Amino acid sequence: MPSNNSKYSQEMREQTARHILETGKSATSMAEELGIGVDTVCRWVREYRRKHGMPGLREAVRCRLKKVEERRNRRIREEREDILTVKEDFEENNRICGSTATGNIGRHFTTTGSEVA
Repeated sequence: MPSNNSKYSQEMREQTARHILETGKSATSMAEELGIGVDTVCRWVREYRRKHGMPGLREAVRCRLKKVEERRNRRIREEREDILTVKEDFEENNRICGSTATGNIGRHFTTTGSEVA
């Protein structure tokens, strides 16, 4: 908690912390910009988070990672479904046409175009 003889007003502390959280600007760059110690600015951000019921940084990072992982897993499931659909379409096409994908494997041709066994 800030003391009554603090160099910085409560309003400045909160504005600085809110700016960092809203813009994503680093506490380090903000501290340098203001000529204030990094530890001081980080403390302001922690206090602001607590005061406003916001998750701590570790919890926020965990939450973000969970969202990224969920999005990644959803994309993988969609890609897998797409691959299975293409495979099924390919197999259905081969069944209808009566051909196989490996029909020409093993055949070789000379440079003149005649077939060689």
